[in-house]
Amino acid sequence: MRSTAEYIALASSEDEASKVSCPSDGRAHAYSNVTNSSGPYNALLVCACIAALLSSVLSVLLFARDMSLDLLITPTRSPNGRSLRRPSQYMNLDRVLENSTYDFPPITNFPPVTFQVKVNDPLRTMWEDERGWYSKHGTVYPDDRRIVVNAETSTVLQFRNMDYAMERCILNITIPQRTDTFDPNVTVLERSSVDIWVLDAGTELLRYIDGATEYAPKRRELLTTLSFSALSSSSSGQFHCPSVHFTTLELSCSPSMPNCNVDFWQDQRARPIGGLHMIQYSSIRSGR
Repeated sequence: MRSTAEYIALASSEDEASKVSCPSDGRAHAYSNVTNSSGPYNALLVCACIAALLSSVLSVLLFARDMSLDLLITPTRSPNGRSLRRPSQYMNLDRVLENSTYDFPPITNFPPVTFQVKVNDPLRTMWEDERGWYSKHGTVYPDDRRIVVNAETSTVLQFRNMDYAMERCILNITIPQRTDTFDPNVTVLERSSVDIWVLDAGTELLRYIDGATEYAPKRRELLTTLSFSALSSSSSGQFHCPSVHFTTLELSCSPSMPNCNVDFWQDQRARPIGGLHMIQYSSIRSGR
């Protein structure tokens, strides 16, 4: 005899669920105390909140780590005035040119920055004279750089030593000439004797490096003494200018002529070439 299947209607509310009873025959149809349907959704909401909180904490930790790495990488002045140098872009090039006899043409290198310093300032605070002006397109900052040397003021300038195996350098001074597009505004006391000092600077004099352009570095050694004249050029002897480094110099009146007077603007784009510049010669044949 085919048994008749028994069906139990689902409860439409929690109150009705409490009234549902099991069949009297003891078969597994126990549906009393139906679970509240909102329970799984509450658990899912709690899990989502915990995941969002963990994600926020992780984001904060990663941001803090990146900030600390940026502070380590950014070049800053250390107590001894040195900082991290630029990485070399000439890795293993010395092996390629080890037995080479190439002789590359010289490079004329102008200082990208010049700063003025008061001679009687014990802190050697630097400032920069510039010929910038405002236009409708924004501030214009030309390549004009000022050289001032007199009894009250000295000038600090820095060269970035350019290219590889161009490490034999001389310093040249030729008073710039006035042209239709450039006015050097020259004032020179003839035969002014100017000392050229090498400064103890291991960092780039760049306004974006904290403290790099605030104070002039200490003088390390006297490189040469040049005579400035509007009628003729003057050059130093040869000195070493290593690649991936900077040559930082200071110009001041020589004790033999404390009232020297040199004041002019220079522009590396002006022609004919004039101003204070460094000429770099190939050093491959000099036994690098």
